[in-house]
Amino acid sequence: MTTSDGIQSDTREVSTLEEAVTAVPAVVDAPAEEPDSAPPAADRRPVDDRPDRPRHRRRARWQTISDREISLDRTVRLRMLAGSLVGAGCLVFAHRLEPSEASPFAAPSGAVAWVALIAGIAGIWLVPGFWLSAVMMRTGVGPVARLATRIGTTLAWYALVGPVVHVFADEARVTSGGIVGVTVAATVAVCLGTALGLVRQPANPWQRVLIAALVGGICAQIVIWMSMRLFTDGVNYEQIRRLDWLIVIACAFLSAVGAGSRPELPVVRTLRHIRAILISLAVVAVTAVALFVAGSIWSPAQRMPSAIGIEQVDAPQGSDVAFVLTTMGPDGPALLQRAVFTAADDTGRPVAVSTRLLMGDKDDPPTLLVTLDPVSRPQLCERIVDYSEQGWPVKPKLTVRDQASGTHVQGVIPAGWCVP
Repeated sequence: MTTSDGIQSDTREVSTLEEAVTAVPAVVDAPAEEPDSAPPAADRRPVDDRPDRPRHRRRARWQTISDREISLDRTVRLRMLAGSLVGAGCLVFAHRLEPSEASPFAAPSGAVAWVALIAGIAGIWLVPGFWLSAVMMRTGVGPVARLATRIGTTLAWYALVGPVVHVFADEARVTSGGIVGVTVAATVAVCLGTALGLVRQPANPWQRVLIAALVGGICAQIVIWMSMRLFTDGVNYEQIRRLDWLIVIACAFLSAVGAGSRPELPVVRTLRHIRAILISLAVVAVTAVALFVAGSIWSPAQRMPSAIGIEQVDAPQGSDVAFVLTTMGPDGPALLQRAVFTAADDTGRPVAVSTRLLMGDKDDPPTLLVTLDPVSRPQLCERIVDYSEQGWPVKPKLTVRDQASGTHVQGVIPAGWCVP
């Protein structure tokens, strides 16, 4: 049975279900309501309407810095390699053009001498100061500090390399060729290590340094061995054989230093610095030209007059009187070539003699040999007889004069020549 209360309850349930079914489409079709609070700005990203566009992945900050440092180190190493090798080549070229032991302060006498001078100055400026200041000795920051370090290392190297070679080579004589050889060998060893430093394998830096030291020592030993086999004419390898181990160790050390260090060179000048550089070069060029012109017109150098010095020495076998000749001044050798020698007694009367000029070599000076004519014995010895009768000891004398330059000297004739 259905009561009035039950009919009412069923009717209420049916109406509730109809309202629920009717509300479903309204909920689905209704637009989404915006939330009460907007999301943060960091979470709002623009929607990309181009799904086919490739996306670039941004590298990490430490990776970008590492690549930049590697690129900078490679550039500096290549610059140092180029400058050092050019400087070593200039030194060898200058030494090959001027291998003589002439004075370094003598003025160049020709085009070849000028080329050798310019190449020598460029080589001395580039090596070893270029790689020493970049690899081993860095003091201060800025162009002034770098220039001071460069000049200081260059002067220190060329001031110490000679005494060091002299001490280690058992007090051997140090020549310009030896100094050039030591400088070029050290430069090549550092350049070899610097070139090996461009290779980033193995990753352990200590292993790279050890490999560079081994390669430098092996290359030094091979070069010494090949030099002894190929270049045997006029070369004494006695000191090199004795110092073989020291040379190999030094080259290995320099190669390791070149591979393990991080060279630092001044930044390449840009266009805004070109004007200051050009002005500085122009000032230096004008100053050099002005000094050269002033020196050629009013030379501050001491101008020694050209002359011939004569000194009597013991006469060798076959001559009666001998004199050593010394040339002085720039025209001294020319005066000696034009010399015409005559002889006279102590009163100025000509004496019959025969002269012979012996031109010496580098160690022996020229010698003038005088042979007296026996016909002149009465003329030269008469005063000896007169004074000896009075008890005065007198030696016969002979005056030798150069008719071209006017140089004259008085020599003593051996006493035995006056005794027939």
